[in-house]
Amino acid sequence: MATNATVTPTTTSEDVGPAPVGHHFYSLRQQQDSVRLGIWLFLVTELLFFGGAMCAYTAYRIWFPREFEAGSAALNVGIATLNTFLLLTSSLTVTLAVRACYDGNQKALAKWLALTITLGLVFLGFKAREYQLDFAEGLVPSKRLMTADQQLGHSSILEEGASQVAPKYVFVHNLEEALHKAGYKTEGIDLVRVQLFFMFYYIMTGLHVVHMIVGIGLLIWQLVLTKLGFFKYPARYVYVEALSLYWHFVDIVWIFLLPLLYLAGPHSAGQVITGLQQALGMVSH
Repeated sequence: MATNATVTPTTTSEDVGPAPVGHHFYSLRQQQDSVRLGIWLFLVTELLFFGGAMCAYTAYRIWFPREFEAGSAALNVGIATLNTFLLLTSSLTVTLAVRACYDGNQKALAKWLALTITLGLVFLGFKAREYQLDFAEGLVPSKRLMTADQQLGHSSILEEGASQVAPKYVFVHNLEEALHKAGYKTEGIDLVRVQLFFMFYYIMTGLHVVHMIVGIGLLIWQLVLTKLGFFKYPARYVYVEALSLYWHFVDIVWIFLLPLLYLAGPHSAGQVITGLQQALGMVSH
């Protein structure tokens, strides 16, 4: 004997509270697919952008391995470690924001977006502090030479009776002091060429900072839209999803920059702790 059974269709975010569809789209599904296609095409161009810089870095790293190792040894690995933790945590919070929007929970969406923004701002704060410490130590590529008085005042290996010394770059002197504090020996290394490493360091991390600023700005805009009720339609989660992909990409770029720049040279657990103390102003550099 046959029985009649009522089948309840599975409900998805696209079926609950459908959002208005743009006039140039046939359906909500097409609109969502267009958003996803657009963000992936954009990320491909960004991949080519950062990929070119990393390929150039790799070529010079192969040509001058000791010089790049020395440059890495002078960096603040403590701040880099903390910033890595902050970015990985922000990847989690932005993913939770996508889920909250998908579920139509605007209160949770606002919370996770705000937390992601906060983590990003803290990252930028520590990065600015790292730049400030680098500038204070004089680890900035420059052709400026030390004066004779400066060299005589800092030199401890002048031969007796010597009246003058060979010209020396200010950057080389500052790098020698930084590497001495790090316990890194500089014998057999062309310290002038270490400027190449720092050029890549400032360019690559600077580009990453610019992308972080853009990402935070977009997150703030989505937080404002949340407050204005734009995401009251759960189907609009695709916009949060697209921004989360951009944010994940920025995080992944940092995961590549960490070993390329900060782990190319020797570091110890003590240096990590000292770097964090410097960042917090607990010890002088």
